[in-house]
Amino acid sequence: MTKIVFLAANCSYSHASLAAWCLRAAVNPGEGEWQTLEVTIKDDPDIVAGRIVAAQPDILAATLYLFNRQFVSGVLEKVKALHGRERPRYIVGGPECLGNNQFLVQPDGVADVAVRGEGEQAFPAFLDAVKEGSAWWTIPGICTTRDGVYRDNGVANVLEDLDSIPPFYHRELAGFTRPFVQLETSRGCGNGCLFCTSRKSGTRVHSLARVRGDLRDIERAGIPEIRVVDRTFNEDAARAVALVEIFRDEFPGLRFHLEIDPARVSGALSNELAKAAPGQFHIEAGIQSLSPVVYSAIERQATVTRTVGGLAKLCALKPVEVHVDLIAGLPGGTVKDLLNDLNALIGLEPEEIQLERLKLLPGTPLAESPERWGLVAMSTPPYAILSTPQMTKADLKQADHLSKILDWFYNVESLRDLMVAAVGTSSNWLENFVSWVEVRTGFGLCPNLEDRFKVLAEYLAAQQDGAQSDLINRLHYRWYRLGFSVRQGPCRAAQWKRAIPDTASILEGDPGVRVSRIWRVELETTHLFCYGTGKRGERAVVAIYRLDEDAS
Repeated sequence: MTKIVFLAANCSYSHASLAAWCLRAAVNPGEGEWQTLEVTIKDDPDIVAGRIVAAQPDILAATLYLFNRQFVSGVLEKVKALHGRERPRYIVGGPECLGNNQFLVQPDGVADVAVRGEGEQAFPAFLDAVKEGSAWWTIPGICTTRDGVYRDNGVANVLEDLDSIPPFYHRELAGFTRPFVQLETSRGCGNGCLFCTSRKSGTRVHSLARVRGDLRDIERAGIPEIRVVDRTFNEDAARAVALVEIFRDEFPGLRFHLEIDPARVSGALSNELAKAAPGQFHIEAGIQSLSPVVYSAIERQATVTRTVGGLAKLCALKPVEVHVDLIAGLPGGTVKDLLNDLNALIGLEPEEIQLERLKLLPGTPLAESPERWGLVAMSTPPYAILSTPQMTKADLKQADHLSKILDWFYNVESLRDLMVAAVGTSSNWLENFVSWVEVRTGFGLCPNLEDRFKVLAEYLAAQQDGAQSDLINRLHYRWYRLGFSVRQGPCRAAQWKRAIPDTASILEGDPGVRVSRIWRVELETTHLFCYGTGKRGERAVVAIYRLDEDAS
C-alpha cells in the first residue's frame, strides 16, 4: 500500500492545516496509508527531515504558502540528501503554485510535481495514475518536467460540489488542543481585484446542512473559535444572513472570525450581527484603499461610498469587533491617499487597522505583468512592492512607518481612543506624529507600553495647542490608572497617608476595597490613586477618587 506523508508546515503552533484535512478526506481510504506531519516554520528543519525519512513515505506532499515556502523547500532538500536515490515522489500545491511552476519542478527544483489550483480532484487522480502506471503527467493542473521537457497542464479541475468532500472534523479533531480551527463554507470570489489569487474564480458553497454538521463536530471537540476562511463571506447576501443566524443562535458558545466585503454589507446582515453576544463575531474588512483611482486601477467591483458606508455600519455595531486591512503600493495609490484613508478609517474607530505593502502573488495579473502598471517588487517571498509610478522607495518606507504607528499606538486598546481624538484635531496630525516617533525610536524594536505613553505625551505637550490639553489630561489620568510608575510619571505626585475624605468623589473602583498604598496626583485637579491587589494577584489600581479643593 502507498504510504503518503503530508508535511503541514504552519506559521505557529496555534494553526492547523485545513488543506491537509481536505486532501486526506478526498483521497479514497483504500488508496494508501496517510500520515499528516504537523510542524511549524520555527521547528528545526533537520529534525523535521529526519521524521519524514523515518516515516518511509512513497509520496511526500506539501502545501506551499508565502510564509512557509522557504522552510518547506529547505526540508525537502534535506530529505533528498538523506534518502539518496531511493527517495519518495514529491508533490506540492497551494498558493505558491498558482503561477509559473517550472522553477519548482525542474531537475534541481524542490518537487517532482506541482499542482496549480484545487487538489481534491488532481491529487487522487495522481495517486491512481501512479498506482496503475498510467500517464499521471497529463492530469489537469499537473506541472512537471518529463524527459527534460517542462509540461504544464493548466489549472486543475475545480470541485463544483463541495459537499462531495467527506466530513472530516470528527476524525481530525480527536485530541486537538489548538485554540481555533478553520472552517470553509464557500470557495472562490466573484470580485475582480487584480492583486488577488481568487479573482473572478466563481463561488461554490457547502450546503447549510453540511455547515451545521461540521460545526457540531467542532463544538463537540471543545474548540472555542472558528475562523471562516471564505474569501468573501457575504458575497451572497441572503446566505450570509442565514449563516450568521446559524452561528449566533445554534452555536452561541463559539466565536467566529469572518472576512466581509464592507461594500456588500446589507441592512439585514448588520441587523443580524447586532443581535449577537459581545465578542461572538470578529469581522475582517478588506478595504485595501479608499481611493476611486485605485479602485478603478485594480478593477475592484465596488465604490468608495458603498465601502465606507458598509464599514461605518459594521463599526457602529457594539457587539462586533472590526479589523480593517489596507494595502500600500496599489496601482494609482499615493502617500497622500494613504494618509487620507487612515484619517477616515481612524474616525470610524474599528478595533484594529492593519497596513501592509502590496505583494505580487503568483498567478495574479499584477504578478504576471507588473511592467504594465510600472510595479517593481521582490522576485521571491514575500514579493513585497518596492516602488510604483506613484510611490517611491521613500514613500513606501513612510507607509511602513505608518504601519508601525498603527500597531504601536492605535491597535492598543488603552491608547485607541486617545489616538482617535488626536487624529481628529488636524488632517496632518498623523503625518507629523510619524516624524516625531521616527526621531525618538528610529522605528526599530517596539517600545514597551509605558514608553509609548511617554512618546505620545511628549508629542502632545510639544504642540502648544489648546486642542491638545484635554488629550494630555486624559493621557495623564490613564498613565496612573494603568499602574505605570508613579515616581516617573508625567505629573507631580506624593504619597497620601491620611484617610480618604468623605467629600472625595469616587470615579472608579470600589470604596470598600482593601488598599495598600495611596498616591495623590496633581492632574487638572487633585486625584487619589489607590493601589491594591488585582483579580490575578498583581499590583493594580483598585480605586480612583477626585478631591475637592478643601480636602486637597
